[in-house]
Amino acid sequence: MATAGAEHGCVVNGNSQVQLHHSMGREARSQKMFIGRWFVLPLSEWLHDVGSNHPWNITHHRNDFIKEFGLESEIWRAMCFKLEEQEPLPFGKDVVDAIMSTKR
Repeated sequence: MATAGAEHGCVVNGNSQVQLHHSMGREARSQKMFIGRWFVLPLSEWLHDVGSNHPWNITHHRNDFIKEFGLESEIWRAMCFKLEEQEPLPFGKDVVDAIMSTKR
């Protein structure tokens, strides 16, 4: 799961130009478990970059992004399901459960 699946493109539209979005920050914890390293979404630059003015940019318009694409944790889990078809994930169910519990 190198770079959170970034080699597969944007998790919501497949665009090959991506930036990594750390959904809760690089040092995030949930249920006393470190998840920041894993709770990452590869997103198109226009959906993530601080300089983008797009109405679905998660940095500036998180609620609009969620309305359009769904919760970050749900998008992340769907990405993991796809990646699991190719190789085992580098973390266990405990990390998945901790991320899904964020309701983010």
